[in-house]
Amino acid sequence: MDEQVLQEMQWAQGSCVHLTMSTAARDAVVDYVAITAHWAAVPPGSPQVASGSSRRTAVLWVRGLPVESTQEERQRGLREKVSLWLGRSSMRPGFLVSGGCPSLEQAVGMEGYTLVPCFGSCLDSLVRNFLHHHHSIQIILGTARAICSHFQGSAEARRLLTQLQRQCGLPEHQPFGELAANWVSDYYLMGWLVEQQRPLREYAEKHRLGKAGMALSAMFWSLTNSLVTLLQPFQLVVREASAAQAALSQVLPQLRYLHIFLEQVPGHFREQGGKEMGAAVRLAEGLTLQLSTDCQLNELFHREELVLATLLDPRFKGKIEAILPVGADIDHWKQVLVYKVKEIMVSECPLPASLSLPSPKAVCVDATPRGSIARSLRIEGQGQKEPGQQSGSSGSWLLARREKSLLEQLEHVGLLASRESGASLVTENHLASIVVQKYLHENETIGAQEDPLTYWEKRQDVWPALAKLATVYLTCPATGALSRRVFASLGSPALVGHNSPLPVESVEHLLFLKTNLENFPNYTRPPLVFPSGDLAEGEQSSESDLMVHGPQNLPVGTRQ
Repeated sequence: MDEQVLQEMQWAQGSCVHLTMSTAARDAVVDYVAITAHWAAVPPGSPQVASGSSRRTAVLWVRGLPVESTQEERQRGLREKVSLWLGRSSMRPGFLVSGGCPSLEQAVGMEGYTLVPCFGSCLDSLVRNFLHHHHSIQIILGTARAICSHFQGSAEARRLLTQLQRQCGLPEHQPFGELAANWVSDYYLMGWLVEQQRPLREYAEKHRLGKAGMALSAMFWSLTNSLVTLLQPFQLVVREASAAQAALSQVLPQLRYLHIFLEQVPGHFREQGGKEMGAAVRLAEGLTLQLSTDCQLNELFHREELVLATLLDPRFKGKIEAILPVGADIDHWKQVLVYKVKEIMVSECPLPASLSLPSPKAVCVDATPRGSIARSLRIEGQGQKEPGQQSGSSGSWLLARREKSLLEQLEHVGLLASRESGASLVTENHLASIVVQKYLHENETIGAQEDPLTYWEKRQDVWPALAKLATVYLTCPATGALSRRVFASLGSPALVGHNSPLPVESVEHLLFLKTNLENFPNYTRPPLVFPSGDLAEGEQSSESDLMVHGPQNLPVGTRQ
């Protein structure tokens, strides 16, 4: 399987692969680390196809690290693995999206990756702090969990609640077994309480609900409803930013949307009236203050990676002034974009014809200066005379150079400004600037739910350098959600349904295989290789069968 991943990575556009990294603690003995790679690829000879089809993702590494292992040991192992993948695939480092793993992030950074904060982690931290520091919210959450605990512990209570739900014409869903220790789970629980308010009230009147029943006042229901309203856009943003096709370009527009929402929601609460709304307004103002003063989130508006990704998304480029903070230097970011496109053009441009001198006997040019001049020449744009491209043949000015000083010769070949040519650094006439301006002024866009990569796939031949840059930025995910999903199977029966715990190496192999088999459904699986004499009746089973029936037959340490 790792050879399949390696082969797919060879087709990465721009030869650039981004990484996301997440950690999970399965028990008190082992911490698991997962690294996923993200890129856009169109195999040679294949046509450009439908939306999102060029996106690729793969698990590069799943490793169980002993809790007692040192930071140095963890960093060393991670660096070796990342270096191995980059070396084998001839890829160049892109962005690393991660949050909460400082020592491991530092190790990956040493391999040339640029750390981009995980947007989801930043929002999680903000909302957790908001919920924790308000006493009224803690009371609401405590009551909600007490209600949940009541129904979890009694099948009869759940049966009676189902009857009341049916009588009220409400969904009979009961989320008591689906809760987790995070704010998103709390949000869903509160949303369920608001939806099921009527049957829950009737249940509390007819049956004992303990201390939780005594807390179900008008203030409780009002504040719970207000909290759901406050958290709904945050939950929506986290969900959208964690989607498979979500890119860095969505981060700043979504963050600006949260600011706008919180500016407007206090007025909405005031319009509703009632004495309970005063508490809701105070909660809204508290969350607004917390968002506006969050240094980590506010810094995102100044991150080059995020601003350029936003500009390179046709859905957002025309709204960049509304997205960035008031007073942001838009022209600066446009010039940065032009510079990035120039870099690609220079790296892909062949040696200008003016440097192909007529005869090696006519002039002796040292290799190092020649390379420097070549780099300088390639920076000039179309429509301008390249250095040395003056009237007359190249041979005539080379012969005439004996009569000129060195500075005059530099002026003659365009390496020194004169009164006639002026001293300004011209960028607006460079092809890169022209391409960027044409793109920024183009009115054509795509649907809100469409993948921006489809836009750039259609413009590969029109603006190849800009399309290449856009593909690199728009294939980087906004969060580490995809690497976190690797751990979704840690609690599956295939891993925990055994008398004794599976070896860590087996868990690593199974998580690696399961996720990559889902990412590459057309992968042709090689036959499993068993030690001599250990052939089992089910030896022809595929790797996916192992995830269903268990990994008993997987040889530990076998290369996949």
